[in-house]
This record gives sequence, structure tokens and C-alpha cells, in this order.
Amino acid sequence: MAWTTGVFRCLPVPSLALSLATSARSRLATSLSTSALVGKQWNVTTTAATTISSSRLLSTTPSSNVNSSTVNANTVQPALLQAADGRQFAVFDTSRRKLKPHIVARRLNRMRIFEGAEKSIRHSPWRLNLVCQLVAGLPLQQALTQLEFCKKSKAPLVQKVLQRTANLADIRAGLQPSQLEVAECFATRATPLKRMKTMGRGRTGRMEHKHSHMRLVLREIDFKLRIYQAPSVNQKKRWFVMQQEAERDAARAAAEREEIQRLEKQTAAAAAAAAK
Repeated sequence: MAWTTGVFRCLPVPSLALSLATSARSRLATSLSTSALVGKQWNVTTTAATTISSSRLLSTTPSSNVNSSTVNANTVQPALLQAADGRQFAVFDTSRRKLKPHIVARRLNRMRIFEGAEKSIRHSPWRLNLVCQLVAGLPLQQALTQLEFCKKSKAPLVQKVLQRTANLADIRAGLQPSQLEVAECFATRATPLKRMKTMGRGRTGRMEHKHSHMRLVLREIDFKLRIYQAPSVNQKKRWFVMQQEAERDAARAAAEREEIQRLEKQTAAAAAAAAK
């Protein structure tokens, strides 16, 4: 069941994509005062406080609980709600108000970036750019999937560079592939190999074997900004589910790193005790 209230749209979200609170009371009384791009909050007209009852908001008969004229256009994070029967909903702002370019640029500049490159590829830069343009702007996991089925000859090479840069992001910052997107990917002209070209009537010329340099930039995904800028509710839901998956992957990777560090300390302590 999906329903609209003012500029808000409530959609059921798969249970696997949500991390539920441990307290049932906190699940039933969900606050709509979420983080915003410029520090402002949602405004609710039902009560003086910003916390409203989920039984009132999730009633089967839609009612105008939210005043559309007071909603801040810069609010980006959806609220998570759970009904009494266990169904879970995400509330999205569908006002379609555009953000100013300097706000978007400021948020993107705060994201961590990781650069990758491949030099002197014996391939035409024009033909290599066809593969680079295929993955530019996509989330990393989707880009790797597209390259897996791409029939271009240099698609495996671009896939290898993407995977290598993703490993660099994991080593340096602990970011998982689900948290990254391909911000830039392009090819430029490199120094060609000059060879002699034999022509008719004893004439000769010069031929060039084209070479290319490839550069790509992986950037941390700003999921809140992506959810707000998504033009449709289905796309907002897709980015929201991707955000939940990325958070689970990050938590799993952090737990693995902590476990490895604990085992290393135990091994070092056992070795020191045996040496004594």
C-alpha cells in the first residue's frame, strides 16, 4: 500500500533493506526531524513537537498530517516508519524543489575521492572513450556489472582498473564497493608509435599506432543528496535501498577488520609469551 500526504509519499520498503530499532516504542513513535543539507528540519502541523504518532500517520485513510507549505526543500533524508502490524514504510519528500548548484557542489566536495589510471594503452582514445562513457556516473557495482557483459575489447581492462581503485579505497578508508560511484572516467591521447608506411611507386609515409591514457575517479556516494534529487518516487526508493545495503556492508567490513586486529594481537601476545 502506498499513499500520498501533501508533498510526502509513503511506500512499503523491503524488510531486508531496513535496520530496525531494538525498542518497539521507538519504532512506533518516529521523529520526522531528520538531518538536512543546511541544518533545517521538517515541520509538522499535527502537534507542537516534531514527533508524531505512527498510528495516525500510517492510517489506512490518508489525511493531511503534513503541511506542504512549511516543508523545507533542503531536507533529504527519508523518515522510517513501522505500522502496528509490522509493515515498514519510508516517507519521501516529492516536492521536486531544486537545490542551488553551490549547495550540491559543497556537499560533493566533502566526499572522499580515489583516483585510478592506466598509462600507454595500445588502443584508440576515441574507441576507449566509448567504454569509459558507459560507466561514467554509475554506482561502482552497476558499472562492474555493465562491463561484465560489454563486448568491447577493452572492457576487461576498464573493469580491472575500476576494481583496483576500489581495492585502494578499501585499504585507505575502508569504503566498500556499494559506497562508491564512478565520478569520472575518460581516455586521452597518448604518445603514438611512429612507423614507416610503404606506398606505391616507391613512396613512403608515416603511420601511427594510437595509444591512450585512461583516468577514473571513484567518489563516495552522498545517498541523502541522491535521494532528494531523484525525480521519481521509485528512484528515491531504489537509492534508499542502496543506502541500507551500503550501511550493512560498511558495518560488516568494520566488524571483520576488528576481528582481524584482535586475532593479530592474540597471535603477537602468544608469540611473545613463547619467546620468554
